[in-house]
Amino acid sequence: MKHWLIVLPLILCACKPEPKISTYEVKSESIAVSTKAKAEPATAPTAMVGDANMQAEVATFGEPQWGPIPKTWITSPANPMRKGSWSITQADGSKAEIAVTVFPGDVGGDTANVNRWRGQIGLEKVSDEKIRSDQSSLTVGNLTGRVYHLLSADGKNSTSAVILPKNNATWFFKLTGDTVMVNAEKESFLKMVTQTQLP
Repeated sequence: MKHWLIVLPLILCACKPEPKISTYEVKSESIAVSTKAKAEPATAPTAMVGDANMQAEVATFGEPQWGPIPKTWITSPANPMRKGSWSITQADGSKAEIAVTVFPGDVGGDTANVNRWRGQIGLEKVSDEKIRSDQSSLTVGNLTGRVYHLLSADGKNSTSAVILPKNNATWFFKLTGDTVMVNAEKESFLKMVTQTQLP
């Protein structure tokens, strides 16, 4: 009998559920805070420094003497990454934009740039051979530019662009927007490019 009196409390203790200690919430919060603290400072300053450096380099290329600019082209607000920028809007609501930029080197080459423009109007990437076969040439002073005309699959949007290398840099002249507007302005656009004098 005495043995049962000793064993019974032990059995009761063994059957009693142990108290649960929940630390998940505290652990989760500590991880979230530490991740946030590490991620924010690491990314933002790097991107800002890169943009500032590129803007400063773009500024060193000087300003072009533009060819004829039609009166219908409205000068867009200043943009540190562009040498020239204009917009065109017709009464029917159709729009287009002209942008001129310059960067050191070849900025990845024609294939990368043309495929990026293709993506902007919903077209798939194509091979380097296809891009070369679609290009034409344009004389700008004593320089030779490469011309590309792109049309979206539904025919609603178009891009006409000229890539013009000069002195280890590349100038990009780009007309893009509603196809009806791009087609109407293409001749004026190419005339402006051919008569522009680069610094």
